[in-house]
Amino acid sequence: MMARVLIADDHPIFLDGLAHFLKSHQHEVICCSRTAKDAILKVESEAPDVLVLDVTMKDGGGLAILTAVREAQNPVPAIFLTVGIAPEKTVEALKLGVNGIVLKEGDPFELLNCIDIVLRGETWIDPRVSEKALLYSVVSGGKSAKDGALTEREREITNLIRRGLRNREIAQRCGLTEGTVKVHLHSIFQKLGVKSRAELIVNTMD
Repeated sequence: MMARVLIADDHPIFLDGLAHFLKSHQHEVICCSRTAKDAILKVESEAPDVLVLDVTMKDGGGLAILTAVREAQNPVPAIFLTVGIAPEKTVEALKLGVNGIVLKEGDPFELLNCIDIVLRGETWIDPRVSEKALLYSVVSGGKSAKDGALTEREREITNLIRRGLRNREIAQRCGLTEGTVKVHLHSIFQKLGVKSRAELIVNTMD
């Protein structure tokens, strides 16, 4: 699925290489911003289909850009591409409505896959990132009061979702069919008052 992409990163060589990589895979890179300020302006003027944002930039980075974009009521899908992100920043990003988080050390095709996923209206967070966020929530004592309404099996599935596992992987881990996992997910979402995996992670970290 071809997309009009805005990239923001303050490392020129990396920025140029990423732009060429995306162009070589049928995406249209409409803007390469080296500052958060420029990226925020270009999001408004160029109307990209998806944002690929470095988390750490000299003038704010991905969180600053995403905050400004969401305050402007712009729902454009946003992906953080980063060397690393602190667990508390992951929670903040999810609350702001980030759609994907990809690590720079990963396979480049993970970014392409993430772009396809967020363009379908779904969320993809690197499992290594979601796992650290989960550990942070446990250590900090974050837990939804609604967790008590979940059955033991639902709590097990919730923990696997927090670790980044997909339905097929959860089914294999729990000895269930994918259909049964979907039934459990429907029940979990209803009990916790959430509509997506990302919302579930945020809900159980508050």
